[in-house]
Amino acid sequence: MTKKKLELLYDVSNYVLDHGDVADKLRLIAAGYDVSDSAVKEVVDELQKLMNPDGGIPFNVEKGNPSSVKDTAEILYLIVKIDGVDADLKSQMISFLVSRQKKDGGFAEALNLDDLIEDKWGGTTGREWYPVGVSITWLTGKALEALVLAGYDDTVRLRAARDFLLYSQHEDGHWPDYKGQEISDPLATGNILPALQVMGVNSDHKVYKDARAALLQHLKSSVETKSTLDMVDLLSVGEPKDDLEKRLMGTAVELIKESQNKDGGWSQLGSKKSDPELSSLLAYVVARVSI
Repeated sequence: MTKKKLELLYDVSNYVLDHGDVADKLRLIAAGYDVSDSAVKEVVDELQKLMNPDGGIPFNVEKGNPSSVKDTAEILYLIVKIDGVDADLKSQMISFLVSRQKKDGGFAEALNLDDLIEDKWGGTTGREWYPVGVSITWLTGKALEALVLAGYDDTVRLRAARDFLLYSQHEDGHWPDYKGQEISDPLATGNILPALQVMGVNSDHKVYKDARAALLQHLKSSVETKSTLDMVDLLSVGEPKDDLEKRLMGTAVELIKESQNKDGGWSQLGSKKSDPELSSLLAYVVARVSI
């Protein structure tokens, strides 16, 4: 499939480099945007100073916070795509992630993150999707994908994580955020499909087929309602398989383009101010999607 380059209306690089945190900047670099060698070195140096002694990345990428599986997995996923990053950094992150795998094969955040997660995502928005101390499906997807891409080769642990995901899918093709939760979360599916891909789950496997179909339907609905936020999962479905999927994905990337702010970023729903994290995520999609 030939990659169609999407020309953005405004420059996203300067916005993310000026306003983003380490993860946002690494996402820009990993996506292949034009970032100077000196700027890349500064970001990697910042990452080294940020890392906790246990090898994890602090929650919300803020120095002094306890280590988070989410932030560590997201950054490990990025640095394996960037040349020149110290292999020891990757090894430390791998060790931390492995330490957070539970007996059921899933990955969980430690209890000491409960108040921090509540402060960031609690209140009126709720945070049922991000509990602590229990295996979380989307978190397992992130950790599993990062570990495989980083070259971690303990097949027993990797297969345990894979099986945790394979056997926790709902009938609608999506996943709950954790076992026992009745509702499905399409955003969980967006984090799990890539993990199944890198683990070699066949595209004809029922779990994979049902998940991909469900996510495509969710993306279709999101395009119709112009929910740009949901386009962060566009890469999870892989390359389009037919003209219908190709048109859907083309419309999705056009939505991303049209919703870009003049400062180069994108805004969260209900806000006019650009958000660095969302901006780096959508910029990554733009750079990597094939349509």
